[in-house]
Order: sequence, then structure tokens, then C-alpha cells
Amino acid sequence: MTSAQFPVIETIAPPSRERFDKEIRPAAKPVIMRGIAKGWPAVEQAMKGVVPLFQYLSAMDTGQSQGTLVKKTEEREKFFYSDDLRTQNYETVSETASVALENLLSPPDNKTRYIQSVKLDDHFKGFSDDNSLPLIEPNVAGRAWIGGETTVQTHFDCNENIAICVLGKREVTLFPPDQLPNLYIGPLETAPGGANVSLTNLETPDFDTHPKFKEALKHAQSATLLAGDAIYIPYGWWHHVRALAPLNMLVNYWWSPQTAQLDNPIAAMSHAMMAFRGMPENQRRVWQNMFAQFVFMEEGEPMAHLPEPLRGLLGGVPKGRERDAIFEILSVLAKDVGLTPPKNS
Repeated sequence: MTSAQFPVIETIAPPSRERFDKEIRPAAKPVIMRGIAKGWPAVEQAMKGVVPLFQYLSAMDTGQSQGTLVKKTEEREKFFYSDDLRTQNYETVSETASVALENLLSPPDNKTRYIQSVKLDDHFKGFSDDNSLPLIEPNVAGRAWIGGETTVQTHFDCNENIAICVLGKREVTLFPPDQLPNLYIGPLETAPGGANVSLTNLETPDFDTHPKFKEALKHAQSATLLAGDAIYIPYGWWHHVRALAPLNMLVNYWWSPQTAQLDNPIAAMSHAMMAFRGMPENQRRVWQNMFAQFVFMEEGEPMAHLPEPLRGLLGGVPKGRERDAIFEILSVLAKDVGLTPPKNS
């Protein structure tokens, strides 16, 4: 399937920081920002060609090693799970950024290579200073994605996301968060990049195996990014990204405007699954209502009828009391793995 079959993501002119914060982000809808990075030196070098851009990047190489993804076979397909879903169909090779770029220009073998999610500040000194994005805080670290005609399979990130096409062309297809039941997620433990990844091939979906994907396609949106264009992907939106030029570069920024008290919500979900999935359905419904009320606050602050000092745990873990709450959880879980509960000293 091609992007032409889907409605086009809304396109806007580059917004001011104020408009982005007050209108675009609160709407939680994806937008394309055409030409927002046209003035970047990296984009200007890319307009001259791949070699000038790679020379520009190599001159910034800090000498730190990063992991280039290399396909295990010569088949030119997406970086994905292995056929049995127990591992991935690629291996990671440690090399500096400049060596990785050289190997992209002149591959030492016929295998597809991909520089995935390398931190700009760690590997390209000065890139962030020369190529800045005023829509986000300066301390948000950018990441680079550089490779050939690769595909990043449909997945979602637990962050806000702005992605900028620096070189080549990218086709981006998005699904809203509520399409999760229709996307057929693979196992998290062996997922490429450790993200929640759909097993359904967007280009040639198998509707016999994944029949609900037909419903997901009704909600898809897509757009094509050229050098200098950016897309804002709101938190939790599923996205499929296909690079269309022989060589391509994307820079993206992940951030969360409000820091959660725990960094890994997947760990909390794992704990919840162990606690509730084995219950009879009627009991699960009771706890579903409890979570809706006290965790997700679907009716507002659940303990608003009490003064804050009297709300207790049902009013949320107070700032500064996270350590106490974590030790309480550990004291319950420790015995299940044969450990002595830790003491909160």
C-alpha cells in the first residue's frame, strides 16, 4: 500500500514557539511543518549532495563508537524481528560515526547498513549548536538516523516527537493511539529498538492473519518529507517511516514536557499484568474502574473531597515520597523472587 491511499497529514507553515506550545501540542494531532529547517547548515550541505553532507558530519566526529545496524542477510528489507520473533534480523557493529558514514557510501559487503538513533552531542560535536530547533528546549538532545532505503516498522514512542528530514525523502504514515487493538504488536522483549512494534506489513498486509488491520487503515494519515521539512508526532501516535532515496538522514527530538515520577511505564504495566490478568473477568472490571478513577483520573481529582494532607496514596504519591512508595512495592515483590525485602533507610 502507498501513502497516496491515505488522507494527508495537515501541513502548516513553520510556527512560532508560542503557537506550538499553546495550539499545536495541546491539540495532540500530527502536523507537517514545511521548510522549518531549510536554513540548517546540514540541510544546505545535503542540497549539494550526499558527499558534502557526509564530509560535514565526519568533520564533527567525536571519535566515540556507536552501533551500526547491519542486516544479517543480503536481502534489502526492513530492520525487523527474525522470522521466529526470538531475536532481530540484524546485528550491531561497533564503529565511529565517520567510519559508519564511509561504509554507507562504499559498503564493504552487500548488506544493508543503518545508523540508528545516535545522539548528536555524543557523536557529532557542534551539530546541535549549528542546527537548532527553537520549538523545543535547548537541552533536548537530538538523534540522527542515517541509511539507505530502509523502513522503520509501525511503532510508538513514550515521548513527544519532532522529526526533521535532512537528506533524501521520507514517507511517514501515522495511526492514532486508539488503533492499538488493530495493529498486532510483536513481543516487546525482542522488538527492534525495544519499542512496541506492529507485525503487520503496511505495504503488503496479510488480512487473513491480521484482519483487524483493515480497520486501522481507515484511520491512517500520511505525508512525504523532503529535506528541511519536519513532522510533529504527538505522544503515543503510531508511525511507520520509509526512506525513499538511496541515502537518507533524519534528525529527531524526543521529550516529555511533564516528567513522570517513574521513567518506565512498561515496568508498571508488567506489574499490573501480573496482579490483574489472572483474575476472573468480574474482578478485573472492578480494578479497571479503580485504575480509571485513581490512576487515570477520568473523573478529575478522585480525592478532591478531602484536604490535600488527608488524601493519602489515593491522591497520588506526593513529591519527595517516591522513595517510600518504591520501597513499599519492593517489600511486596521481593519475597516472590526469594529476596529479603530491602529496608528503607
